[in-house]
Amino acid sequence: MNTKNFILAISLITFTALPANADIIWPSLYIAKGMLSFKVILLGLIFELLFVKYFTKVSWKKASIVTFLMNFITTILGIIFIPLSGLGSEFVFDFVFHAYDKFGIGTFHWSHWLAAYLLVIFINTIIEGLFIKLTLKIKILKTFWWLLIANAISVFICFLFYVTSL
Repeated sequence: MNTKNFILAISLITFTALPANADIIWPSLYIAKGMLSFKVILLGLIFELLFVKYFTKVSWKKASIVTFLMNFITTILGIIFIPLSGLGSEFVFDFVFHAYDKFGIGTFHWSHWLAAYLLVIFINTIIEGLFIKLTLKIKILKTFWWLLIANAISVFICFLFYVTSL
């Protein structure tokens, strides 16, 4: 398979993928679905572009390319990692801490939503930080906090769209 066909295939998968419909559902599946919204993607890219441009001091063209590619990669990996991280947090809440048995805290309690969003922010920050490290040769410790804030804004945008679409 040549590079052009590979990129086309990945693009089609990325923009047409939907979270799995399952009998068991947790907040991260809603987050994954919300992050596939065109409005959420566009607003998130704009905010992250501004952060990349300001903190890396590269040209607008290079900042745009880096922002698009790092978000493209986090989208592809997020299709896998966002639901898995949500499942992991449900495992911790329900099986390790017995949250439902002890406190009546079920899957859709606000604490589970918060955990899911924090995991998404952290996972995106790590993936994007590694991408910037590889492409712009900037240490991940120098990018971590501003990427964390940029991702928090992007994920908060996703949350706002989810809440307003109910």
